[in-house]
Amino acid sequence: MFILLILIILIGLGMPIGFSLMVTATIAMFIQGIDLIMVPIQLFSGSKSVVLLAIPMFILMGEIMGISNIAKSMVDLASSMVGWMRGGLAHVNVVTQMFLAEMSGSAVADAAVTSKIFIPQMTKRGFPPEFSATVTSASATLGIIIPPSIPMVLYGVSTNSSIKDLFLAGLLPGVLLGVAFIVTNYIFAWKKQYPTDNHFELKRLGWALYYAILPMTVPIVVVGSLILGIVTPTEAAGLGVLLCILFLSRRPIESWPKLKHALVSTVKQTSVVMMIIAGSAVIGQFVANEQLPQKIAVQLSVLIDTPVLLLLAINIFLLILGMVLHASAAIIIVVPILLPIVMQAGIDPIHFGVIVCLNLGIGQQTPPVASVLLTVCTVSNIKIQGVMKYMQWYLLTMFIVLLIVTFVPELSLWLK
Repeated sequence: MFILLILIILIGLGMPIGFSLMVTATIAMFIQGIDLIMVPIQLFSGSKSVVLLAIPMFILMGEIMGISNIAKSMVDLASSMVGWMRGGLAHVNVVTQMFLAEMSGSAVADAAVTSKIFIPQMTKRGFPPEFSATVTSASATLGIIIPPSIPMVLYGVSTNSSIKDLFLAGLLPGVLLGVAFIVTNYIFAWKKQYPTDNHFELKRLGWALYYAILPMTVPIVVVGSLILGIVTPTEAAGLGVLLCILFLSRRPIESWPKLKHALVSTVKQTSVVMMIIAGSAVIGQFVANEQLPQKIAVQLSVLIDTPVLLLLAINIFLLILGMVLHASAAIIIVVPILLPIVMQAGIDPIHFGVIVCLNLGIGQQTPPVASVLLTVCTVSNIKIQGVMKYMQWYLLTMFIVLLIVTFVPELSLWLK
């Protein structure tokens, strides 16, 4: 308990999460009398997994997507599909995010790209800026559910679970969440009489599909080759980067100068994630020595004797955790503790992985951390207070989908 208090204080003081984990673990190991030479050993061993190479690759895919015209192709396709509905641009926003989620694997990256595209356009068409920001932020959550997903890669590494199975498990819940967002959009659009974007035209849809064929080959090849077992997650990510670069080379004069910025941004984002992973490896050593998972499992087995109550308790715990911790840190710190408990209750670890990602996706929209929501508000210069009056309803939508996915495991395991 004392160690947890130190960690919370350090994070509250603004210290980066990775460093907070390292300092906390070092103090804990010193108090426990463990030789501190174990700290650098654990820092290295915790971050040397080959599978982790997929993370910078997926981040780079998202960055290249942002500097190319891939996003524009996806927007045009989504507009031709759902723009004719009441509140058209809001639905286009959601469908575009579903397409982009297949390429970047990062909710924050998707939010940063789509904020610049949709919020100004929606505002011009008569949507309140706060509503536009809400739809953009909430829809970006699809980036950690629909494969490829960086949090799912981290979950797979932390639990030795199949990343291919995790990606497959995220498909239906991701589509269900996207449809739920569209329904929520339509309710707002019907009440407020928001405009449509265009009339449905089969010819326009055909041309949009034609121009989107090449960009769509990226997620199809990456996810498809992984699902078929042709490549490993790391190789799939590398293949995706190669395809994005080939796509970028079609317009070298405009795009190549921006590639340097994409590479620098990738390095920065990757360093943050890897510091969290390395720091959590050290604190994981302390947790293992203290046999914390076993102690928690014993206590929960005494207090909670049914899987239903256990899942409800874990969902509540993860929702609270997601409000104060970055998704990557929460997965790496907490999942190894919770996994033995859920497996003892007969809950499939792949199904549990989807539950974890959904919970942390909700946390990305909930202050005080709210990494995705704050990204959208910062890019669009909109105050978070105004956004929350709409976001509360989208949070309710996400919570309903979470409950459905939690208690209908077939949605996650149908392809396993």
